[in-house]
Amino acid sequence: MMKKPTHFQYKTIQRIKSQEFERFFAQSGQAYAPYLNHLGEIRWMIPEEAAEQHEFFHFQETALQQLRKKLQSRRYPEWKNLSPSERELRLQFRAYLEKTYLGEIRPETARMIPARWMKELSREEIEAIPVTLEIYQSMGWNKPLLLGAFAGIILTAALLYYLFSGREVQTGSIIIESNLPGASVFLNNDKKGYADFMRIIPGVPAGAHRVSLKKSGYIAKPEFYDLEIAADSAVTVYFRFEPLSVLNQGYLKITADYGDSRIYINDEPYGALSEKPLLPLAQGDYNVTVDKAGFEAIPPQKYVSISPGDTAVIAFQQVPLSSRRTFRAETRPGAQTGALEITANTSGGRIFLNDQDTGKETDYVFSEIPLGRYAIKVQREGYQTIPPEHVLTLTSSQPRAEIAFELVKRFEKVSIRTNPAKGDILIDGKLRGNGSFEGMLETGEHELTFGNVPGYKTPQKRTIAVQPNLPLNLQVDYFPQVRMVAEISDDGNMRSDKCEVKTGYTLSNRGFTSSEEAGPEIVYLEALKSYYWKFGFAFPFRNPKGNDALKVSFNLPRESAYGQKFTLKFYAAASRDRYPLSLSSKVDIKVKLNGTILSYYFKPKFFDEVNGMEEVEWDISSYVKPGPNSLEITVTDDNNTFILVKRVVIAN
Repeated sequence: MMKKPTHFQYKTIQRIKSQEFERFFAQSGQAYAPYLNHLGEIRWMIPEEAAEQHEFFHFQETALQQLRKKLQSRRYPEWKNLSPSERELRLQFRAYLEKTYLGEIRPETARMIPARWMKELSREEIEAIPVTLEIYQSMGWNKPLLLGAFAGIILTAALLYYLFSGREVQTGSIIIESNLPGASVFLNNDKKGYADFMRIIPGVPAGAHRVSLKKSGYIAKPEFYDLEIAADSAVTVYFRFEPLSVLNQGYLKITADYGDSRIYINDEPYGALSEKPLLPLAQGDYNVTVDKAGFEAIPPQKYVSISPGDTAVIAFQQVPLSSRRTFRAETRPGAQTGALEITANTSGGRIFLNDQDTGKETDYVFSEIPLGRYAIKVQREGYQTIPPEHVLTLTSSQPRAEIAFELVKRFEKVSIRTNPAKGDILIDGKLRGNGSFEGMLETGEHELTFGNVPGYKTPQKRTIAVQPNLPLNLQVDYFPQVRMVAEISDDGNMRSDKCEVKTGYTLSNRGFTSSEEAGPEIVYLEALKSYYWKFGFAFPFRNPKGNDALKVSFNLPRESAYGQKFTLKFYAAASRDRYPLSLSSKVDIKVKLNGTILSYYFKPKFFDEVNGMEEVEWDISSYVKPGPNSLEITVTDDNNTFILVKRVVIAN
């Protein structure tokens, strides 16, 4: 039974899975399309896969459904608007899809994956969540655009109704309780002030609403409540604040010219600058401003990203408003001094004027600077400056100038780990670690190769792109060497290695049935001096007679990536013995892996033509899966010649 993530109804989980699967396959660049079976379940397949199975058929959307898609401007929710628990659930679906279909997790996904899941789903649990036709068809109907259109009609009708009927909108109240004071209250993502242990929000229109609380340095549990407010009633909710875990928070250090300036983050007051030398913040993006009466901050605001465990530093310069007004004057005829504003995309860039270190860092305004020609450079350790230099001249007619530089990191943090085996990690041909590497690499492309580990397949060479301001976290999987064998030994015994073998029969379109009285028998062939499975009809004296069949079951490790090539080798040949009353020889074998037919018309050659067994090989990489797998081999109703099988081998 699947463990349900906290706060989610099962249909919500199905909807999220459906959205993530549709998004992945739509962006895959391949011709994936939804297919429907008789149980009403959706599965995405390419046409080649669909042609080789008989359970799912192509799902054609109606004209109304196609119109719905066209009307939707955004089928998927914005990431920044999702709760942490929903983000985690979506990341688990994305990691599953990328490992299953791409062989590894994309870097952009890996960077968002937390160090530890709050509620982890196994591959089996993810695969057990059905995407039903009902869920798939309803996915887009509750998105903002359509809601807006329908809500607009309903709202207009409601307003007209109340306008002419004289009735008032029915309302209720929400009582909010918490264990800490000073939390910001949000109703449907709109701020409604603050709550000190208890807050009552009156006049809430009857219907569905979401209420949440936020407080710096703390996480609210639960993150939010989805409420149904009835007319003339009150609903009470309780939030418990817990300090942010160091695994989920970073820090922000703000510097400015005046310590009594007030700090505002995402328009929320955070107190005086001198009282907050280091601010703990949850992981995310923030808009930061500082405010002091009579002064203007330069720049007016800054955007900063907070990462777990890291400290971000930003700086503001503050100038008197009167000075700033003079500074902004475009022309000052007869002026002997001017103003020069130098900004960069990141703080901490050292400013040089005419090759002289000014001692100032970006962003900064030089007021009352003498007129003349200036060559301006900005330097910061570990960064490349674009452009390397600005040259300008301040004149009495143009005494003011504003220039900007871009500081691009020359090095970025890269983390590489091999799993589950510890293998040598070579970067650009140089050994940099065993099992793990953490360090700074120059931005650009680098070639990764890996050492051999006994018992494992060596990962393929790959190229990584290191980008500024984007730390790279990469996990490389060593896949265990896998080889499953089912065969008849030279002494006439059935032997299996790392797999389970069962004999039985099939009837027409029915699947495999295990049986001790029916199935391929073991025979000795004098011409080849060895023993073999002999496939023919299962029941000589019944109608239908059935067909001999063999089932090979095996497991693949779950902890490894599946970007591996798997092959199936089949050692078989046709005998010269035909079924009774057959006038001609017809050879026909069906091979099926995990429900997908690999070959409907496999026709092995006669053993005397190849002087033994014919060896046939299939690439089954796209058909195997982590966990249980099953291979079925059976002759068909059209076959009338006894078939000899010596060995079946599955390997990577």
